[in-house]
Amino acid sequence: MSGGINTHWLMRYRVVALVNQCRRLIRDEFGTRLSLTDPQLRQELGRFAARSQSKELTRLMDDIAREADAPEDVTPEAGTSAPKRMYRGQPLPEPAAARRQADRSAPSKAVIYRGRQVRS
Repeated sequence: MSGGINTHWLMRYRVVALVNQCRRLIRDEFGTRLSLTDPQLRQELGRFAARSQSKELTRLMDDIAREADAPEDVTPEAGTSAPKRMYRGQPLPEPAAARRQADRSAPSKAVIYRGRQVRS
């Protein structure tokens, strides 16, 4: 493994979709089937793209290079606070543990269980 190369380049959905398009074009033009599990897949794709007459294949290889070498996660700045938790585009209410802490700070009322006072 060399220093600056992203070894997990095929772990993104967008990259896999682009590679599958390339594999389809290579299969149509050259009759060769490339496997996603091949450790030399990226080099093979580049070799076929260089020999190809298709401009679409060279464009896809440029897109793959751009997507595969892009940083995976952008870290938030230190000054920004953590975003609210979201579910299907809607902010979630605060977790139950935080609510319980807020409830404990409020004056507690008597809890009666089976007719007897358990907690006050």
